[in-house]
Amino acid sequence: MGKVRRGFTLIELLVVIAIIAILAAILFPVFVQAKNAAKQATNVSNLKQLCIAGQMYAADHDDSLPADGQSSGGEWGRYYWPFLIKPYVKDAPPDAGSSPSGFYWSPLAPFGNPQVLSGNRARKVWPEPAQSWGLKCYNGGGNNCNELRYWTTYSINEHIVDMPGGLIMTTWQAPAESFFLLEATDSEIEGDELDELYSREKDCANYPDPDNADATKGGHAGGTTIAYLDGHAKWRKTSWGPQGECSIDGGGSPLLAFPPTTDGGNAVRVKGWTPAFNE
Repeated sequence: MGKVRRGFTLIELLVVIAIIAILAAILFPVFVQAKNAAKQATNVSNLKQLCIAGQMYAADHDDSLPADGQSSGGEWGRYYWPFLIKPYVKDAPPDAGSSPSGFYWSPLAPFGNPQVLSGNRARKVWPEPAQSWGLKCYNGGGNNCNELRYWTTYSINEHIVDMPGGLIMTTWQAPAESFFLLEATDSEIEGDELDELYSREKDCANYPDPDNADATKGGHAGGTTIAYLDGHAKWRKTSWGPQGECSIDGGGSPLLAFPPTTDGGNAVRVKGWTPAFNE
C-alpha cells in the first residue's frame, strides 16, 4: 500500500495566510509609491513638453510667450494660452465632457475640477475659435455661449501674460529660476493666488475666499511641479507660512515662503515671478 498523503493542517494554513498578509502589507505601499513615481514622471514630462511648445511659440512670435491684449484683445493669454500653443504639441486640453488626458493634465490630480470660462471669457471665443479647439457650450446656445469647460491642471505665470508691452523672453534676468507653468486649479496664477496650488491637503475655514477654502488635494506629496522658462521642470516642496497649510497673507504673515507670496499687479518685483526683481 502506498503512503497516505497528509494535507495541510489548520495551523499550517493559518501560518501561510499570515505570511501572505504580512508580505502584502509590506509590498502594497511599495507598489503605491512606484505607481505614484510613474505618474510623477509623466507629470514632469508633460510640463517639459509644454515648455518646449512655449519656446517654439516664442520663436515664432518675436521672442514672446502668449500675452494679454493680443489676437482679439483683452485677457487673451491668461485664459486661452493652452490653445495658443496647441500647434506646437499637436494637442489641446480636452473638453470637460470627456475624460482628462493629454499633456495638459497631471495624472496625480483628482478628477472633477475642470477649468471654467464663463461670461465674456466664453463669449469672446465662441463659436470660433472655441469649436475648432474642440470645446462645447455648457450654458447658452447658437452664437451666444456663457460657459466653456476644459481639463487642465497647469497654470501660466500671470506676470508673463500681463507684462506691459508683452513679454520678451530674453529680458528675464534668471530664466532658470523663473516660473512658466505651475500646477494649480486655475488657468493662470500669481503670488497672491497660491491657495490654488495643487499641494494643500487641509481644508481651511479661515480663508477669506470661500471658493478656495477647501483643499486642492492634488496628491503631490506637499509640493508642486514647476516648469521654468529655460525649459526644465522639477518638483519642489511647498514651504508654508507660520500657520502651515492654512496660512493667509497679511499682517506680515506670508501665505507661502515657496513659491514666494507676492502682491498682485505689475508693481511686483520678485524672483520666480517677474523678469526684473529685487534681491
